[in-house]
Amino acid sequence: MTNLDFEQYFKDVDTKYYEPKYIITILENVLGNKLAAIRNEINNTQIVVSKEQIIEYLEKKFAEKNPELKKRIESPTPKSKENVIGWTRENVNISSQYIYDILSAKRYQFEPYSLEYFKRYSDIVRNKALLLLNIIEKIGNNDGTSIQDLLSEFDIQLAENGDILKEDIIRLIIPTVYNINALNEKVTKANDLSTYLTFKLSKDYLYRKDLSENAIYPMKALQIKNLSYDSIRGNVPLSKSQKVELEKLQQKSKKTLEKKLDN
Repeated sequence: MTNLDFEQYFKDVDTKYYEPKYIITILENVLGNKLAAIRNEINNTQIVVSKEQIIEYLEKKFAEKNPELKKRIESPTPKSKENVIGWTRENVNISSQYIYDILSAKRYQFEPYSLEYFKRYSDIVRNKALLLLNIIEKIGNNDGTSIQDLLSEFDIQLAENGDILKEDIIRLIIPTVYNINALNEKVTKANDLSTYLTFKLSKDYLYRKDLSENAIYPMKALQIKNLSYDSIRGNVPLSKSQKVELEKLQQKSKKTLEKKLDN
């Protein structure tokens, strides 16, 4: 995602706090749409391609691009005897061609987990975008008190009249835009049938790479109170106060550990 230039929105105003509606104005300006339309677009951005459509497409491409290979796969040459001792050169060539054909044909095979991956990924970023949009709407309509617990969780400081800090405006808009862009990117890719010619993802692949499923998906939480996770894109960044508090906790834990080791 291209870095957002927020200075254009704040350079002419010498203040820390801004009217609540300003956060909506900036988001609408960045995305080039009204808030209601942004929400509708998020809800309507869905993966519509089906497993059957993908399989049909791959079969069609197989027949178009490599008909001879398709024919060999569908009518394979009888396997050579398993005992390689006594194999002729023809036996070796047949076996080698069979292995090569199997590997080449994988390009036209559908891996179901690939579609599941796109659906799960898009659901996560969609939910995050909608939740952030709801927070922004509440603040912008001067209804922050209805989500006070959530604002406190993110250390978002509103004034008594509902005005919001410049830093908090930026902290909310950046992950909102990121999640919307991520949603659009994943859904567009998932709905493009040609994607499945090259994108092959399976649980077996993850296990071979010693990866958990969580490693390939965004975090569902909007914020993780851990200094090591503060740079995760799509999440609400930690405030300065949150960082200071976490640093104090780290130092306290470090000293406690050192005392235990000394004893």
